[in-house]
Amino acid sequence: MSADGVVDLRRPEPLEPDEALEVVSSAFGLAVSHPVTLGGEFDQNLRVTDPTGRHYLVKVSALPDAGPSTADWHERILLHLQTTAPELPLPRLIPALGGHRYVIAPTSKGDRMFRVLSWLTGAPLAEQEHSDELLGELGRVAGLVSNALASMPEPSTAITHDWDMRRARDVVDRSIGAVDDPQQQADVSEVMRWFDTIEPLLADLPRGVAHQDLNDSNILATTDPDGRQRISGVLDIYDALYTARVAELAVATGYALVRKQDPMHVAQLVVAGFNAVAPLTDDELAAVFPLAAARLAMNAVTWTQRNANTRNDHGARRMQHTWPALAKVARIDPDYAEAALRVACGRPAHPDARRVAAAVATPAAPWSTAERSAVPVDTGTASDLFDVINWDQPAEVGRAVDGLLGSRADGFGVIDHLRPNLLWAGQRGVGADEPATTTLGTRLLLREGDPVTCPLGGVIETGDGLVLRHDVVDDDGPLTFRTHWHGLRPTASGPDVAAGAALGSAHGDAGDGLGTAVGVSVSLARRHRPGAGWPERVTPGAAAVFAELSPDPAALLGLERASASTLRAQNVLSIRRERLASSQRAYYRAPMNLQRGRGVWLYDEDGYGYLDSLNNVTHVGHADPRVAEASRRQMNKLNTNSRFLYEGISTYAQKLTDTLPDPLNVVFFVCTGSEANDLAVRIARQVTGRADIAIIDGAYHGNTGVVTGLSPNRYKGPGGAGAPPTTHEVMIPDRYRGPFGYDDPDAGSKYGAEAARLFDDMVSSGHPPAAFLAESLMGTAGNIVFPDGFLATAFAAARAAGALVISDEVQVGVGRMADTFWGFELGGVVPDIVTMGKPLGNGHPLAAVVTTREIADAFDTGMKYFNTFGGNPVSCAIGSAVLDIVLDDGLQQHAGEVGRYFADSLRQVQRRRPIIGDVRGQGLYLGVELVRDRDTKEPAKAEAFEVTELMKAEGVIVFPNGVHDNVLKIKPPMIFQREHVDIYCEALDRVLSRL
Repeated sequence: MSADGVVDLRRPEPLEPDEALEVVSSAFGLAVSHPVTLGGEFDQNLRVTDPTGRHYLVKVSALPDAGPSTADWHERILLHLQTTAPELPLPRLIPALGGHRYVIAPTSKGDRMFRVLSWLTGAPLAEQEHSDELLGELGRVAGLVSNALASMPEPSTAITHDWDMRRARDVVDRSIGAVDDPQQQADVSEVMRWFDTIEPLLADLPRGVAHQDLNDSNILATTDPDGRQRISGVLDIYDALYTARVAELAVATGYALVRKQDPMHVAQLVVAGFNAVAPLTDDELAAVFPLAAARLAMNAVTWTQRNANTRNDHGARRMQHTWPALAKVARIDPDYAEAALRVACGRPAHPDARRVAAAVATPAAPWSTAERSAVPVDTGTASDLFDVINWDQPAEVGRAVDGLLGSRADGFGVIDHLRPNLLWAGQRGVGADEPATTTLGTRLLLREGDPVTCPLGGVIETGDGLVLRHDVVDDDGPLTFRTHWHGLRPTASGPDVAAGAALGSAHGDAGDGLGTAVGVSVSLARRHRPGAGWPERVTPGAAAVFAELSPDPAALLGLERASASTLRAQNVLSIRRERLASSQRAYYRAPMNLQRGRGVWLYDEDGYGYLDSLNNVTHVGHADPRVAEASRRQMNKLNTNSRFLYEGISTYAQKLTDTLPDPLNVVFFVCTGSEANDLAVRIARQVTGRADIAIIDGAYHGNTGVVTGLSPNRYKGPGGAGAPPTTHEVMIPDRYRGPFGYDDPDAGSKYGAEAARLFDDMVSSGHPPAAFLAESLMGTAGNIVFPDGFLATAFAAARAAGALVISDEVQVGVGRMADTFWGFELGGVVPDIVTMGKPLGNGHPLAAVVTTREIADAFDTGMKYFNTFGGNPVSCAIGSAVLDIVLDDGLQQHAGEVGRYFADSLRQVQRRRPIIGDVRGQGLYLGVELVRDRDTKEPAKAEAFEVTELMKAEGVIVFPNGVHDNVLKIKPPMIFQREHVDIYCEALDRVLSRL
């Protein structure tokens, strides 16, 4: 230790592992072997194993100038933690033969200090993805460590070193010269400016002993069988110091920000976890984010400087991730960060935020000299304003807004504070990529030149737009806040503006999406950094913080805030859980509240757009205006049941059967694919007089009582009761997992022969099949594309056994297969019965069974078949419009072009990501099978569901299916374009890189 108390941390020249083992054996009496070298900044760390298989950690250290005194201090800390916090997962010191907890021994490299500790299971956080729950636990563990060390006496001699948070400025200044990149220099400069602001606070903050190195290499975590991550180890107390308590939290937070897309969200989780067990003061909350950022800066510049002289793999890995993390952190407003951390800890965003709201509850003067009537303008996702217009076309939106406001001179529009705005909609992203879709402040829609007066006296300051500072006095004393005005041409003559005095006039560009109106934004600001600007819109994730940092200015303007017209996601989910059966599950852990669809995009309550790669229900795209218009026109004329005579059912039946080969020309209209399959099976059983049905293993055919019993996906799944005695399974023709693979040119006929053997067995056992029910491409089973020859062989064998063959086209028909209009046509076969559903109605419940005249007549034994809603006039109008769009827009050919590009793009990702075992598909129906090992093909089920969640965060909707729930199913609207393929594959590549 130097005279100023700085510990000299020099990396020793490493020993040969065998020499270290000899010392461990002689000094600690441990017969260990199989040394594994671990990373470390200064110490040489080895994992060793005794004859029973138990692991130990051996630390070999150079002697600091203070020698054993520093080691004694560290060991006392570890023993203190073991005594005061036995619940913490800490390593235990293994005493040497003489009872000492360390040994100083001569080696070929000079004297070295040896310590042996028990081994902790788990992997470092640096090697794992971190769930929100794990990040919260990290904060709690840091808080427990801090609480446990609070009773540790201050050392008799002050200790510091290069990772001492109090020395951040000195450490950075000493090493910044090694940084060549101008942007990296600027990022360091920015966060160190924050540090300089809070550095004077450190001396007065709560103090104590701190581990001070809870970084992502020193914290271990394991994953339970249920997928829950838990912290399993806290390592390396050898940077411990007596310092400001908040340093403990700052270090843990700083390293948690590394490799994260949304650093602020991460900081909130960690800080809230710490605060839950070790409540923070307001000053500590003000200091923690600047300190965490400074820690990243210290790390980045220190390792850059060290690596400029000597290559260090540990440091190189650190810099690889630390610099990008620092770049993201440096772009976060520290004032906002403090407010967000306060909110995360259950406190007001600013101690005075509620005083500001009270101060503006009543305007001192009207905001405008004219009496005006306010017209609420809803620009949210669910607004009727956007139902029949393209909201990304300013002219269309402008005409709609003008129509809403009318031509009255005394009317003006109002867009409420902190409301989502579809005009700013964007694809859902994470962190800096999250679109700012929420209006900050009240937006007034005025006419060019309309005068605006000051509702509350203030002083004009420089800033983005017009900034007024307001100094008031309330019961708690002086209070300062600001109003930000955007869209005004200032007319105030001096810096002081009295209430009721002229402030400016509305000024802006017409045609910016508001028609002839000019948008004037007014927002309240509790915080203001000159030159930093003040946003007119924020991300929904920041809305809770800004709700307090920037109270609603409606009262200041003498306006009434419109009541919210829609339920938020948590409200919808709560009601759903209360009023719907638990078996009716929604996608995702935290489902988004969808309010609008358009084309290949779905939009939630916050205006976030999600690329829909899943929805074969909306075959020609969400909210296609031609389909919607066909429905509206017919609904305005007639809707009734199919026992009345009306033209639509006949013309649509003709149009539908025109797409099918002869002799499939008789239609039964129903409402759902499940109904269609149920009816098809009923027809087959009645016509053949038999009860038994053959299906393909893994299939799903619907949710009625009959077809659930014909769906292995259901009866073999959780809660399933197994196959009914009349159900018989054909081997699934899976060329990736089955016995006949992609390399077998005869795979189709071999799988078909397996089906033929089943039919023969059914006949010989006295249970001949009434029908063979088969999807033309297996969807729920994992997007299985049949090998050539399978359907032809299986169909021929089924018919030879006296069965009817039923093609289930509910998911795959109507042009999706690209090379043919119907899936069965790929196999060169014509079934006896075809069932169809989802694509026909583009989201409207419309389905059908089509068969031959002979079979239909045989089914008519006198008992009437009737479906109240099947084939009603509105359904037929919609179905006819969908067929016209598919045929007239060339969507079948389009499915081939885009589908081939999609498959090629996915295979490029597969080459980079070994978790992808197989890519398969036909047209716009594809599957990506995830495996943990390409050789064993172990299904990556947990990973598939995690990909689903991560892709949702990236703004792409996917979900797994398959026998093992490990296949990402891809069946988007048929209007999917190459640009959408690129969005999907780029997001998938990013997500898989994180796994």
